[in-house]
Amino acid sequence: MSHELRTPLNAILGFTQLMTRDASLNTSQQEHLGIVGRSGEHLLDLINDILTMSKIEAGLIMLNENSFDLYWLLDSLEEMLRLRAESKGLQLTFEIDRAVPQYINSDQSKLRQVLINLLGNAIKFTKVGSVTLRVSGNNSQEPIAIHFEVEDTGAGIAPEELTNIFHAFTQSQSHQSKEGTGLGLPISKKFVELMGGRLTVKSVV
Repeated sequence: MSHELRTPLNAILGFTQLMTRDASLNTSQQEHLGIVGRSGEHLLDLINDILTMSKIEAGLIMLNENSFDLYWLLDSLEEMLRLRAESKGLQLTFEIDRAVPQYINSDQSKLRQVLINLLGNAIKFTKVGSVTLRVSGNNSQEPIAIHFEVEDTGAGIAPEELTNIFHAFTQSQSHQSKEGTGLGLPISKKFVELMGGRLTVKSVV
């Protein structure tokens, strides 16, 4: 199913990108190609999320633990997301407690995806102000517990909606968006639990 869905879509996206380089296209044609490209990227994200969710539900998602440089991972995420935040006039801040070890043993890919989901949501749904990631560690227990906290100055989520935002295909009423699949948070929650952690939310409208 993964191959059957992705192969034709990748062809569509590939030829769309090639066509955008054609200098003979007029402005209207460029805009139409842009719509095709953005729609294709959105569809690819949706397919990837659905396939990931189905793997999780089938118990096929496994941890791929390895030792990696957490500081490098956070630096690369900050660099990647800074332009997106600045384009909206938002201040992006990463606060890392130096008690947090530089090298940790975990699933780097899943941790990266969770942080991109949470920070990406924060940037997407915040119109004015800031997005902050705080990373702190607790060295008094073994294995070491690392706490990641994402805070933003967005519209907030109503108390009655907080229990539903981790359900598949659900978006907060205050966050209704044509972007996204409503699967980012459920996938993130499953990944965090797979890594032995908990994902919680606090919000004020």
